[in-house]
Amino acid sequence: MGLFMTLEDAGAEEAALLGALAGVGAAGDAGRLRVFDLHCDTLDRLAFHGDPSVPGGFAEHDAGVPAARMNTLADNDAHISLARTAGFAWCQCFAAFIPDEARGDEAWALFERVRRVWERELERCGGKLARVRTMAEADAALASGRTAGLFTVEGASFLEDDGTAEDRLDALAEAGVRMVTLTWNGPNALGSGNDTADGLTGFGRSCVRELEGRNVAVDVSHLNDAGFKDVCATATRPFAASHSNARAVCGHPRNLADWQLRELADAGGVAGLNFCCDFLSETHADPTPDDVLRHVDHVLEVTGEDVLALGSDYDGCDVPSWLDPSDKVGALHELIASRFGRTVADKAFFANARAFFARVEGA
Repeated sequence: MGLFMTLEDAGAEEAALLGALAGVGAAGDAGRLRVFDLHCDTLDRLAFHGDPSVPGGFAEHDAGVPAARMNTLADNDAHISLARTAGFAWCQCFAAFIPDEARGDEAWALFERVRRVWERELERCGGKLARVRTMAEADAALASGRTAGLFTVEGASFLEDDGTAEDRLDALAEAGVRMVTLTWNGPNALGSGNDTADGLTGFGRSCVRELEGRNVAVDVSHLNDAGFKDVCATATRPFAASHSNARAVCGHPRNLADWQLRELADAGGVAGLNFCCDFLSETHADPTPDDVLRHVDHVLEVTGEDVLALGSDYDGCDVPSWLDPSDKVGALHELIASRFGRTVADKAFFANARAFFARVEGA
């Protein structure tokens, strides 16, 4: 999740290029472009619409959006809706984002609110949306023409060393959670986010092992460098940076240094390309296609073709105007394909993320 801002329009030359590329994509299931997005905050926007008591700014940001336009995944005014993903073979990681201000029982109550919205939408939208826990289930959902949804967590501040953690870890697995971002930007009982300097706690290292034991992928996005190193020293299974870019291209601390990208590659992990404007460019309020492609180029140069994935951060931040809303993402596929080849584009858009979760299942 990031801060929302007003964006400038893209340049005329880039807009013309994007217009020429719009609607053109690689053949996926039934001729549809295959998309696997490792992170969005859409469920939180639905769950917390109109409730200013919840930290995170969702109610304030969406104050002008009618409740009827923010109450279902089927069709809404968020970045992501099933109406927009229907034109693709789309697999989406839907996160339950827990803000730093909530800890323990309060944080768990927020998770439960988001989970109930997730369960409600699965029931409401069963003909268009399928819960998936394995890649075989994802394949079947896409073959049936439905959007495949994986449930994830961003910010595990409900896990505390007070005797409740084991039951909550079991509950996460039972709810079908497939990946957990250990922290958000600040500290919690597991470790410290990128706004702070400390690494994982002993309790955090034990939770990494407990998550792995339940086949839940560990996500290092939002960790600071010390915490990332601690995950490297602790993890025995592949782990992901679900929505983080290249720090060498944009120096935001949420982005990954080259050594971190190499560690992800060595661990069999993936790095999801984040569309957040602040993480794409330090100079353009509305990042251009070239700003995005510089991150793609750098990750490919450092790691090869098998690490880059998508981690849009849709509905948790402002994204470039040419990628807003989610059904514009096909233009990015064509940009990557035109610069680096269609095989690289297909891997970044789908195959690498699918292979990552398959490795987690089989580890």
